[in-house]
Order: sequence, then structure tokens, then C-alpha cells
Amino acid sequence: MRTNYIYIDVVDVALICGLDIKWDTIESDEVQARCPYCGDYKYRMYMSRKAENATFWCHNCGTGGNAVTLYADFNPGMKRLSTKQSFAELMHLPNVHSHEYSTGHTPSKMEHIRPVHERSQIYLEMLSLLPLEDKHYQNLRSRGLSDEMIRGNMYKSIPTSSKDRKRIISHLTSHFDLCNMPGFCTKEFQWQMACCQHSGFFIPVCDRYNQIQGLQIRLDEAPPKIVTYPDGRRVKKNGDRFRWFSTRGNFYQNGTGISSYIHIVGDQNCDTLRITEGPLKADVASYLSGGELFIGLTGVQNLKYLGEIVTQLNPKRILECIDMDVRCNPDVQRAQSKIQSICMPLCEEYRTFTWPPDQKGIDDWLLFEKLKRERGYFAA
Repeated sequence: MRTNYIYIDVVDVALICGLDIKWDTIESDEVQARCPYCGDYKYRMYMSRKAENATFWCHNCGTGGNAVTLYADFNPGMKRLSTKQSFAELMHLPNVHSHEYSTGHTPSKMEHIRPVHERSQIYLEMLSLLPLEDKHYQNLRSRGLSDEMIRGNMYKSIPTSSKDRKRIISHLTSHFDLCNMPGFCTKEFQWQMACCQHSGFFIPVCDRYNQIQGLQIRLDEAPPKIVTYPDGRRVKKNGDRFRWFSTRGNFYQNGTGISSYIHIVGDQNCDTLRITEGPLKADVASYLSGGELFIGLTGVQNLKYLGEIVTQLNPKRILECIDMDVRCNPDVQRAQSKIQSICMPLCEEYRTFTWPPDQKGIDDWLLFEKLKRERGYFAA
């Protein structure tokens, strides 16, 4: 089943809203305008007409969004509209081009997987058998988490010792059937834990009921990978530091893959939902903001369950807290456009939240602000 999104031409909306357009760019994929948010006079707002990235971004003040947010703020009626109101009005304006488009991606068929309550029980038992090494404890403390949160969130170190893994497997198999459990497979008819060659720690990815849907891994060092280019060149690059505890693929005997689950943390009675990248980042940001409601995407491209999760949480407003590399990374910009297309119709107000670019993520910025308040720390 393909995923469909609504494309609304942000340049058409800019014209309706009376923005000052740089007319020699009007036929380009990226159209320049003076930013109405900061009063920029050098036409540093760039608006993309590409269906997969129909957004705007001001390179002067850092404000970004899409056609819906622009119309909500600067519609001809000069009235402040909610995201839902803005979207509804735009759908009925004849001089605004809009259409449905598909990502063109057909999800692969998932293997059978244990129900979430069973997965959670088995993962909790496994984590209870593991220690948290000091280097991983120090890493979590350096992010601003308290001892209580570190214990409560059950971050645990990966058992790189085969002896430790055998002990854990022996305990688990005496209590549970490990069939259809991501992260486990068989070798010579014996159950094994996979993904444990490199040092790192497990991060539980929880649903709204605090059940563990799966485990993400943060590696201490990203292992290298070989990239082969069309001309035949093979280049060694850094691999991914974050990955799933998963045994998908023919390489694993009786293995089970995992889907792109979304992590939920914080006060679900809050009427504002914040969206960020990564379960660990969501944990840290929620804690540093006093328990605000966050969801952590396991990669900005992993949006399979986003609409379902937002509908369940039913927030009045959404703050998009994507890492600041969205300013310069085309892949992240395309993902941002899809996130906005999914979420804007599901809330009254949708906003992009920005912070100084020297702090990459929302968790980094919140920690920086906490240090300033508590220790009188200021950037040099």
C-alpha cells in the first residue's frame, strides 16, 4: 500500500499572501522572496516547488514551513488561522495548485512478529539481566539525564561477551519462546542474540502505554561501511551509529525483523506534541523540558505510523523539532515536507521550532539552556 500526501504549491500561496517575489526566479524549482517573518530585504527566503519538498526556508532568520503555515500567518484576510483552518481554506482556492502525490514506495511484507505485550515482557526480562557499563552511564549523564531517569528508562549495555549472551539466552529460553522476537535467531538449532559484536547500549522504544515495542542500539563507534558508486569505485565511509535490535533477512535463521515504530514519552494530557528524531533524543528533551510530550522518530524517513500515533494522541498543536541540519540536508528537507503533510491536517496549529544552529538537536539546545541557568555557563 502506497503512502499519499497532499501537495500545495507554496509559491502560489506566497503570491496570494502578497510576498515580494524575486521575479527572475519565478520559473525555477526554488523561488526567492523577501521573508515576511524577519523583513529581510535580500530575498533570502527560498520556496521549493518540488512535490517531495514543498517548503520554504529563510536563510536570514531560520524560519521554515510550508504553504499551510505561510497562509495561516499571512492570509489576505489578515486573521490568525489555525493549521486546520488554513488547510481547509487552501483546498478551496482555485488559483492554488494542489494535488495528491505518492511516495512511490510499497512497504515490504513484514514477517510475523510477537504481539507488543509479549515483546515488552521478554525485552524487560532481558534488560533486567544486563548491566549499564560506566562509559554508557557517563554518556547518558552528559546528556543531562538524572540517575533516576537512567534507571527508569532501562538503558543497558550490549553484552559483547559470548559467555554473557549464553547466560541470558539460557535464562530467557527457560521462561519464554523466542520465536518471532526481533533480535533473536537460531544457529545449529540453538537460540542466539544478534547485533552484539560492537559495544554500545540498548534504548527501549515504547508505545503510549509504556510497552517496549522494540530496542534501538546506539553504538559507541559507528562501524565503517563500503559504498560502491555507479562507476565501480568503492569508498569506505562511517556507518550508522543507531540501528534496530533486529534479525531481518536471509542471513538470520528463524530471525524476525522489526518495523519503524515511534517512541512516545512525556505527559499525554499535554495539548502540545513535539516531534523529534530518535527515541534517546525524545527521552532527553522530554526530561529537560519538565516532562513535555515528545515522539521520537527512528529516522526522519520512518513515517509509517506517524499519522496513526498523532491521531491517537490528538494534540491541539504540534511543534516540529527536527535537527538543525534540515537547513542544508536535502534528504531531511524532503522528510520534513512529508512530516508536515501528514501532521498538519491532524492538529489545529503546526509550527517548526528552531534554535541556534550551533546546537544540533533540541536535546542539545535544552541542555545548553539548562547549563546557562544552573551553572552560569555562556558560550565563548
